[in-house]
Amino acid sequence: MKSSRGGGVFPLPSPSVALVGVLLCMMMQSALPGEPAATLYKQCRDKPSAYEQRDCYPAVVRQSEFELAAAEKKVRAGMVELEKISQGSRAMRPVHAFDQAERAFRAFRNAESNRVLASYGSGNGGGLAAFEAIIEMNIARVNLLTGEAGTR
Repeated sequence: MKSSRGGGVFPLPSPSVALVGVLLCMMMQSALPGEPAATLYKQCRDKPSAYEQRDCYPAVVRQSEFELAAAEKKVRAGMVELEKISQGSRAMRPVHAFDQAERAFRAFRNAESNRVLASYGSGNGGGLAAFEAIIEMNIARVNLLTGEAGTR
């Protein structure tokens, strides 16, 4: 049986089915445990050329975002639990406070990476420096949140 699209023997999936498949593969790849963002960042920074760094920084950003989301999820779950068991804490609304801090961090991180990018004017290296700012801030926030969670 020939497909009306592509002329092959097997029918091609619709574009929307193909897109869903691609997105699903990307999500599964990003969920796989790999090297920590800090390790990937060091490896990327050590690349001998800006061209090679430009190729690897996006993967480091993704890994740092994955680690940040996981740390935030864990800390937020602790805040939810705290609200459930502590009358005094409930009045302070720790979950709401955490959610506000999460949004504020992202807004600041984005503003800071834009500032770094703009500081390069039209010169080379602004994009790499903006990636570095995002990665460094994500790693610092993960370290802060995981250190905080360990002390409770």
